[in-house]
Amino acid sequence: MLSGDGTTALRSLEPAGAELGSREVIHLPCQPGDDFAAVINAAVAAAAPADVIVLRPDCLVADGWLDGLHGAAYADSTVATATALINDGGPLSVELPRLPDRTSSEAPAAVRARSLRIRPRLPAAGGHCVYVRRTALELVGDLGAMQGGASTAEFSARCVSGGLSHVAADDVLVLLEAPAPGEPQRNGSGGPLGRSLSAVRRALTELSVVIDARVLDGPTDGTKIHVLELIGAVARTGQAKVSAIVPADLAPDVREVLDGLAGVEQATVADAMRARADIVHRPFQISAPADLTVLAQLADRLVITHQDLIAYHNPSYFGSPDAWEGYRRLTRRSLAVSDRVVFLSAHARDDALGEELVEPQRAAVVPIGVDHQTTSVKREPLAPAGADRLADGAEVVLCIGTDFHHKNRVFALRLVEELQRRHAWGGALVLAGARMAFGSSAAEERRFMSSRPRLREAVRDVGVVSEAEKAWLLSHASLVLYPTVHEGFGLVPFEAAQHGVPCLWAPGTSLSEMLPDAAAGIVPWDAAASADRALVLIRDQRAAADNVRAVSEAAAGLRWDLAARGLIDVYGATCDAPPIPASSYERHEGLMRGGLSEDAVRLLGPDGMLPRRLERPLLALASHPKLAVPVFRAIEAGYRVSQRLRS
Repeated sequence: MLSGDGTTALRSLEPAGAELGSREVIHLPCQPGDDFAAVINAAVAAAAPADVIVLRPDCLVADGWLDGLHGAAYADSTVATATALINDGGPLSVELPRLPDRTSSEAPAAVRARSLRIRPRLPAAGGHCVYVRRTALELVGDLGAMQGGASTAEFSARCVSGGLSHVAADDVLVLLEAPAPGEPQRNGSGGPLGRSLSAVRRALTELSVVIDARVLDGPTDGTKIHVLELIGAVARTGQAKVSAIVPADLAPDVREVLDGLAGVEQATVADAMRARADIVHRPFQISAPADLTVLAQLADRLVITHQDLIAYHNPSYFGSPDAWEGYRRLTRRSLAVSDRVVFLSAHARDDALGEELVEPQRAAVVPIGVDHQTTSVKREPLAPAGADRLADGAEVVLCIGTDFHHKNRVFALRLVEELQRRHAWGGALVLAGARMAFGSSAAEERRFMSSRPRLREAVRDVGVVSEAEKAWLLSHASLVLYPTVHEGFGLVPFEAAQHGVPCLWAPGTSLSEMLPDAAAGIVPWDAAASADRALVLIRDQRAAADNVRAVSEAAAGLRWDLAARGLIDVYGATCDAPPIPASSYERHEGLMRGGLSEDAVRLLGPDGMLPRRLERPLLALASHPKLAVPVFRAIEAGYRVSQRLRS
């Protein structure tokens, strides 16, 4: 062993001298500024035929350090040197925890337990704690004969030129007695070294997670509730430092919820870019290529939740074939570059696997919770417009959901018609949900009711409802009808059960995974048989209670705390695994490389809003010395005026 001074060969945080066993320790002076060649040559002569360890005098070591160095040095026959990690702010620096319940003396043991032991290659040997193999010393030869005298860099280069390599002993942490003051800086190195340091950092400090919550503008809906509950659940685990990227126009009620979440930092995209995280999670589907550009600059790894492939399979949900194909291209690209893709059900995952959009090892199933805690603020139920026409005590069938074709609202109309025809039913059907621009069943609904005045009189379409209005409708419903054909998860039956209301749904897709088929009720797609079952749930209290109990029992396994633990496992595994080739390529060569603003990518990127035929004319205008300034000033002025009018 080469020591930094001539008297003390080993400084220890814990009794580590015994680890040397029968190994001989040779003390040789090695002060800063000493001739490196002379020291190495002295080691070659004095330690022959043994290997050599160079240890800086102000380094402290702990149990396992020597075995770790030896293991790294002998991980491959071509290794020349193995360098330990250290807390000095350099390329191999490790951030030490600043927590009251953890001391620095515990750090080496935590690193040893958590290390990936991938022995990442280094360009050269370090200068603080280095294991030098005899094979390297013998191969390089007499360093004193080198041109201009030897240095650590020259010795390292000679080893590499001779076919040897330098590695990091990524399970060994040595500590400086007096590290430089100041806050530790996050090492941003990529590749195997960056991955190894990330694992070590997460052994000592919290996993840092950025959650893309830019969808939290406008009225609260199912996706927004999902995002808020996910943020709150992950934060409650205490295993991650959570930042939420929020929009500038965050809804006041949503801001109130976020403000009440302990340990959650609200940030802008610019804030998150300055404090790069371990993981960025987009808990809903990618909607524009610019999203990938932004997300890649926020963290080392990207996780995307993809709820379903309903729109991927259905061209009627888009304004043109080109728009549909653009969405499909974006879906393929976003799933290809995600380090992990989370699905809410095995059915949704298997659909993506069947389309060859993601490999099995990158696909994870993490069902969401139905026991809402973050958004469970009790609000006074509010009657939606149009609901005032419901007669007191009337039997009400409630159908919640947009009017996309797969939501199957026409079947709800057919079922109610059968209730009227077969059972002289005099109740009302309430349709609650948004009208969609494309893929809407509105025209079919109108055609179906146009020749059925009795049915038309029984239907109340209240449109989009708030959570308070939904609560009012559920409190007045005798039955919730959920005739959807395809769902990635399916939350409505659980919402109905929480209000004590029975629900009728069709077995299949993810619903069979989450709910018992025996309680489903709908006979696909037999309106008459389904109407008979619906009437039983409306009028038989025991049958209704059995239905609610079956759904509630299924809900017991769908808890947000379980979902959060599943996500933490996904985040950790994603950080530990190497980046996939597609992600690496996109980060260095493609949309995820940065350099362009989000607005620029939305304008010019794939499927950008600026037509290609206008690119050259605009370039010519921008480069015209006399026209560019006045034209673009006018555009800027118009934009500012429009923003003021909007606000």
